[in-house]
Amino acid sequence: MRYGNLEIHNVAELLEGDGSVITPASSLVAFAADQSSLEPYVAADAEGLWCTRIPDALRLSLNPKALIQAVHVAGAELRFNQHSETVRFVLKCNEAPGIAEIYQGSFMVGWHVVGTTPTEITVTRPLNLDVLIRLTEQHQLPFDARLTRVILPWRPPVRILSAQGEFDPPHAGQTPKRYLAYGSSITHGSTSIRPTGMYAARTAQLLGADLINLGFGGGAYLEPQMAEYIASRTDWDFVTLETGINIPGMGPEKFGKLAEQFISTIAEAHRDKWIFCTGVYTCGADYLGENWAAEYRNVIQDIVSRLNLPRLVYVDGRALLPSLTGLTSDLLHPSPAGMEEMARNLSAVISKWISPA
Repeated sequence: MRYGNLEIHNVAELLEGDGSVITPASSLVAFAADQSSLEPYVAADAEGLWCTRIPDALRLSLNPKALIQAVHVAGAELRFNQHSETVRFVLKCNEAPGIAEIYQGSFMVGWHVVGTTPTEITVTRPLNLDVLIRLTEQHQLPFDARLTRVILPWRPPVRILSAQGEFDPPHAGQTPKRYLAYGSSITHGSTSIRPTGMYAARTAQLLGADLINLGFGGGAYLEPQMAEYIASRTDWDFVTLETGINIPGMGPEKFGKLAEQFISTIAEAHRDKWIFCTGVYTCGADYLGENWAAEYRNVIQDIVSRLNLPRLVYVDGRALLPSLTGLTSDLLHPSPAGMEEMARNLSAVISKWISPA
């Protein structure tokens, strides 16, 4: 979306107000019914603008976990072409500090801690910008080196307080093809330290793509309205759909009906685009004698086979994260090393189907 002369990538809307705009009174009933481990947001101040990665009307229609996680802006970036020597942003994290990264095109510049009080980030135009531009063109790097990218913390929620300086938004051709990733906290980035450390971000980097992250920690419930939203978007070139890990208790039959509707809604609307359906990633169930993960993988593989669309591909999640030590101690979330392992394996699989150009 555009906010003045600033592009805020992977953000659909900006919200004003205190914590009640994140969890309005109308949603508290859903929290009680869901018995969610997440608590409704209580932010006393209304300072700055909240970011939501999906339209707010859609966000408020989803399960309570996705409703909250949509404002944890994994993959969101402030993008601009800088004209003044410096550009200053004031940001504020809601619950705990987070890490923001600065990129000049495809080159990392540095990182900053964004605190729970107003934090100023000063972006200085690189002295060697001409060299970065030349190298980007010579090596056909995905992002124009003239484009500055402030990659916001993947969590907690961050609010934008101000932006000062001379800049204009990205121009056509400054960004590469787009990769949309839907999924759970694993896709969202859980256990990542830096925002570009999550497997979806690293997969995008390895493929020379621009990430649209629609991971929702604990909230990938495969709602029909979410499938319709992804299907309605025309700004992505290929997609990965991570399904199953957040709803193991419903059983394979009910899961299969939900997953088939979700996958077919997107795949039928985009027969010309590559869609990769990943079965449940390696997790504790594979080592503790639990059958649900294997059953869910079979369900997704069967759906892909029955739909029989030329650009719909099943990917076994165990092949992406083959090592037990790639998991954290909860035996569910990948470690930072596991995230890197997943990204390298997933990008290799996708590259077999999609030209890197």
